[in-house]
Amino acid sequence: MEIRFDGKGGLAYQVVGRYFVPWNVKPANEPLSIGVAYDPTQLAQDDIATATATVKNNLAKAANMVMVDLGIPPGFDLLSEDLQAYQEKSAGQKSGRLEKFSMTATQAILYFDSIGAGDTVTLRFRLRAKYPIRAKTFASRVYEYYDPAVNSVARPVQLEVRKR
Repeated sequence: MEIRFDGKGGLAYQVVGRYFVPWNVKPANEPLSIGVAYDPTQLAQDDIATATATVKNNLAKAANMVMVDLGIPPGFDLLSEDLQAYQEKSAGQKSGRLEKFSMTATQAILYFDSIGAGDTVTLRFRLRAKYPIRAKTFASRVYEYYDPAVNSVARPVQLEVRKR
């Protein structure tokens, strides 16, 4: 790249870079990892799909204040009673305790107190297909609240809902 200026006055310029990393390339040695699987990926309107989110702490120490942003696929409603049930079930645990969660139109935000070294949290939740659509899921990610650089993003999944 070369920038030249001839004449009088000043030259203002800005250089911006952007890059793309293919989804099939998963960074090695991630401190935290997340994966979200859907079953089934092809269904009819008003059917229920079950999603399984798996979060793992790959660190040699506990990960504190862990946030999980679960992307809600377009055209689906997340059944929040599944998150409520997990919160109640995990209340007495030292690792993987779901403190609270909140919902938006495109994501569920989960707040975990901590996830112990080498521990895995598996969370199952249901999604209801509202209308016919073929779309990829929104990004789901895990990160430490006080150190967002410690993070991972789940690969999007194609879902298809046909008219009943």
